[in-house]
Amino acid sequence: MDLRIDKDSEQPIYEQIRRQIVQLVRDGLLPPGSKIPSVRQLALKLGVGKNTVSQAYDELSAESIIETRHGSGTYITDSPGIAIEHNLRSQKENGNGEAGQKMRWDPYNFRSEFFGLPRSPRDEELIDFTQASPDPELFPFERIKQVSANMLWYPKEFFFDRGNAQGYQPLVEHLEKQMALSGVAMAEGENDIIITAGFRRALDLILGFILQPGQKVAVEVPSYSGLLNVLIAKRVGIEPVPMDSEGMDTAYLEGLVRRGEISAVITIPTYHNPTGITMSQARREHLLEIAARYNLPIIEDDWGRELRYEGVAPPPLKAMDTGGHVIHIGTYSKVFLPGLRIGWMTIPSEIAVPQVRAKMGLDSSDSYFLQSLLHEFIIKGHFAKHVRKTLKEYKKRRNLMVDALNAHLPPGCSFVEPHGGFSLWLNLPENIQSLPLLGLARKADVDFTPANMMMPERNDMNGLRLSFSRVSPDDIEEGIKALCSVIKDCIDNPALLKGGAHDFEDLYK
Repeated sequence: MDLRIDKDSEQPIYEQIRRQIVQLVRDGLLPPGSKIPSVRQLALKLGVGKNTVSQAYDELSAESIIETRHGSGTYITDSPGIAIEHNLRSQKENGNGEAGQKMRWDPYNFRSEFFGLPRSPRDEELIDFTQASPDPELFPFERIKQVSANMLWYPKEFFFDRGNAQGYQPLVEHLEKQMALSGVAMAEGENDIIITAGFRRALDLILGFILQPGQKVAVEVPSYSGLLNVLIAKRVGIEPVPMDSEGMDTAYLEGLVRRGEISAVITIPTYHNPTGITMSQARREHLLEIAARYNLPIIEDDWGRELRYEGVAPPPLKAMDTGGHVIHIGTYSKVFLPGLRIGWMTIPSEIAVPQVRAKMGLDSSDSYFLQSLLHEFIIKGHFAKHVRKTLKEYKKRRNLMVDALNAHLPPGCSFVEPHGGFSLWLNLPENIQSLPLLGLARKADVDFTPANMMMPERNDMNGLRLSFSRVSPDDIEEGIKALCSVIKDCIDNPALLKGGAHDFEDLYK
């Protein structure tokens, strides 16, 4: 299938692909039943992103010109000519907006499989290293019950009324003090706090404020899937930036900025998810220099600085920000209760009012009851006790995973022990990709997060994330031993990976 792409054309690349395939069908060069390249194959051949080819294929599928056959590939349908003529006739008849044309939603869709692997009842039987979140077994239910019962016994009107879009003021003031203690300038006119319904809501608000349609952001790769999912859902262009042991490659980033390819950068500088890497001081300074030189906004995802197991966590990047380039996002979802959905932004004061107004336009305010519940939990000292208790348990599980990997990991694999967070990144031999390995690991009753879930284009690579926070100590030892055995088998016999690849190739082709 010979296609020619003009990247300088005003016509979108996906539309060029779609139209050329339609023309090949009409010319008889792609007869009914012909097999065409997979999304991955065609993307590589044309030198374009898989998302672009996928969008073209989605259009063609909606027009009944191609079809995907499970486990086999993508083919021209048995009657593509009829579909093409029908589509042309419909466009002519309804081009003036007349009734009769059913709404086509496919151009507005994105591939939903990007948002997670398929789940089945059997998944409950797996040793699950996929969840980088607090363990519900450690939730302080009794303390929560005491605090909430007292609040409901003496209810206040504002618990259930619409409140200030900035957030519950006592909690806002507490966060202002905490950010000041971490080194952030919180004097009047410097920075302000806005409480949001978690990290993703904060990111959504910020992106809507700082980006224009068509602009791109730079993101470390691999990166947190929740962050990537927000960008994909909002159809924000992503420019990946590689990492090394010091964090984001800021020299590479500066090249992107100099060429005008990005309009903002998103970084997870402390206990990066999924790699566990903490950005070095030199890289932090260089990143801020780039921001100052090119007037570049930085969004800092400071998700888990309190999840520190040894040493001293560096202050947030925002604490080094003297020019007002950094927008800081924090969250209670990882250190307390994910279901509270409480996060916050620390933003330059000059954009605080527009951000509050934007928030008011979208959701007015978040739950005052939940914010006041959290504040009560904090001021009574329960939160600090809970964090100390859970950190001991998470550190124990981290140590068990590290010890198990050191004991069983075959040669050719490596990892960096994280000093905080919920996960570590396992580097595999170059010939072992994570998705085929996952197919084999699940047969051995072990589940992990494959690399493609942490990549903007969902391309696979020789790495995977292992999360320990929600896995029992016994299961950590058993699961790591089983996983290492599967990896060793694949090193000894690479042909095994072909069988593992079959389980996921239809979803991630």
